[in-house]
Amino acid sequence: MKQIKIDRNIKTEATDFSWQEGMGNDHAFCLHRTDICEHIKLAHDKLGIKSIRCHGVFDDDMLTIQRMHDYRLYRSVPGGKKIKELNFRQVGHIYDNLLDIGVKPFVELSFMPTPLASGKKVGLRYNPNITMPKSLDEWKEYIIAFITFLINRYGKDEVESWKFEVWNEPDLSIFFAGSQKDYFKLYETTAKAIKSVGENILVGGPSTSACRWINEFVEFVEKNNVPCDFITTHHYPGDAFGNFINADNIKHMFKASQDAVKNNHSLTDTLTNMFFLPNDFARFDKGALARMDDEAKRQAGSRPLYITEWNSMAVFGAPVHDEKYSAAFLVKTVMDLNGVCDAFMFWCCSDLFEEQYMLPKPFVGSFGIISNDGIPKPNFWGFRILSMLYKNRLTYTKRTNEDVEYAAFVEGNKTQVLIYTQSQEYFKNDTYDIEIEVNQKADKVTVQRIDDTHCNPKAEWIKLGKPDNLTKQQVVDIKEKTKLVPEDYPFEKRDDSTKITIFMKTNEVVLLSIE
Repeated sequence: MKQIKIDRNIKTEATDFSWQEGMGNDHAFCLHRTDICEHIKLAHDKLGIKSIRCHGVFDDDMLTIQRMHDYRLYRSVPGGKKIKELNFRQVGHIYDNLLDIGVKPFVELSFMPTPLASGKKVGLRYNPNITMPKSLDEWKEYIIAFITFLINRYGKDEVESWKFEVWNEPDLSIFFAGSQKDYFKLYETTAKAIKSVGENILVGGPSTSACRWINEFVEFVEKNNVPCDFITTHHYPGDAFGNFINADNIKHMFKASQDAVKNNHSLTDTLTNMFFLPNDFARFDKGALARMDDEAKRQAGSRPLYITEWNSMAVFGAPVHDEKYSAAFLVKTVMDLNGVCDAFMFWCCSDLFEEQYMLPKPFVGSFGIISNDGIPKPNFWGFRILSMLYKNRLTYTKRTNEDVEYAAFVEGNKTQVLIYTQSQEYFKNDTYDIEIEVNQKADKVTVQRIDDTHCNPKAEWIKLGKPDNLTKQQVVDIKEKTKLVPEDYPFEKRDDSTKITIFMKTNEVVLLSIE
């Protein structure tokens, strides 16, 4: 029996809501889609998400530079590459969509428009150019024009309330075909161009994976007097693919692909078989992200620290993204933060995600919190629970990395106890009897749960036979059956306290509300 004693009389601290500062969502062109905008609106309305960050605002599909040469019919026109104009209207449309929803753009300045690029190297499925500009002077003028466009369209005060992040994960070759030195020069040119238009516009970097380059970046901007208002970086368990790539896993991946051809497996199933490696999960230290945050904050110094990407797993196609595992992970991770980050932005909002593949089935292990059909997943409900927490957190609970962890919150004569049983071991299925005692006489106790039978839309889909496509009515039914709802819960009232006994399994989340 795990015993939890809550003393409402000890001191409190502010509950950490830094995760509400923003969330990621694939690449810019997708924000023209009404369904994706609906998913973002749901995250804003129900979770309190304040901004959206996406890749590729300068990708060729955004048409920010158009040349006569780009239209095949006119490629023989003399000087066609030099006949060009800037057009940021497409960018304006997607930012209009975000602002109409009620969220601000968190502007990731990426990738390189082909007319400005020094090379042809591309990354990801939608082929963004990831090379340095052929001319830093041209890039500077392009950035100045972009910032000027934003100010003219939205006003100086509005743009000064946004954040501008230079590039995405320049330490990874899939995102940047250059060196650290190249990135620092790109950052310097970009930041100075932005500040030349609006000195109060906020810009930062280095936007690296796995909390890399922060020390070197801070040293560079300070030594060279380069503007930098905040530090950004990313982290995932197993971040990034390096921790997965070993001889055994490579053999496993080749075998999975051979089996797929032999047995006519779908792309979705093949990706899952190749990259879902649950036995590796246990190798990742529990609570590792919080420890990485601590170190990143130390390196960032006095500058605000924005974690602009994180998730329960760096691998696309892993079932954990659709299951209670992810909800328990994110609750544990946020509870461990304790004010270290100024923004803690989950990647990402919607399962409609083109970075690798746009997979067709209702649940495909994509990175989002809302499924292809607009169904909130367990991780959505994990954030929903976090959004409901009172603003005053009792301070006695510290990072423990135990099987059963908890945090408590108070507001007037009300108490919340948040309990989570997070584990990195995917197949672990332990059971826990938990007794909670609060020095408060309760009149009512309610419980909200994320487990195998609550907030589990994938289970409902499986009950239907895992159809490739859900009907509109099936989507409505699954949403209704799996929404987070408070249920009255039995309790024992004592002289000056309340005792509650609850049963949980591994990777579940419970919120008890005591009044």
